[in-house]
Amino acid sequence: MTESNVAPVAVGGSGRGWKMIAGAIVLVLAAGWLLLYATVGGDFYMTVGELGEAGDAANVRVGGQVVPDSVTQMGDTATFTIRDESGAALDVVYTGAFPERLRSYEYVVATGSVQPGGPFEAVEVLVKCPDKLFAEKLTNGVLGGVGLERVLY
Repeated sequence: MTESNVAPVAVGGSGRGWKMIAGAIVLVLAAGWLLLYATVGGDFYMTVGELGEAGDAANVRVGGQVVPDSVTQMGDTATFTIRDESGAALDVVYTGAFPERLRSYEYVVATGSVQPGGPFEAVEVLVKCPDKLFAEKLTNGVLGGVGLERVLY
């Protein structure tokens, strides 16, 4: 028998190829997130103060808390005032289906336009979900029967 001078072959490799693939995936995801952030914007809505500084604006979202006792409804038109943390207030006029939970102290996001000196004319009003429902949904829906509802309530 003759001996062969063949070099042994490494089994499994060093893993460098997998590291390169994982790095490329991370870079692609980061670039996609950055592109989405740049095109959509970092803010979902403007505050009342920011809208006041902008002057007239079309097709914008503005968010704030409904001022107590400012909600009135006449037919399918609702008027109310929202305020942000700085105290800046904005009158909103919305025509459409009356949001069921639209009342004093609720946080809302309204989409529409405003002219200088006029009210904000909303085409859509979204009432933010209250945070207190999270614990109730968690204990009753996900963890129901585990006994945590006695601990949390």
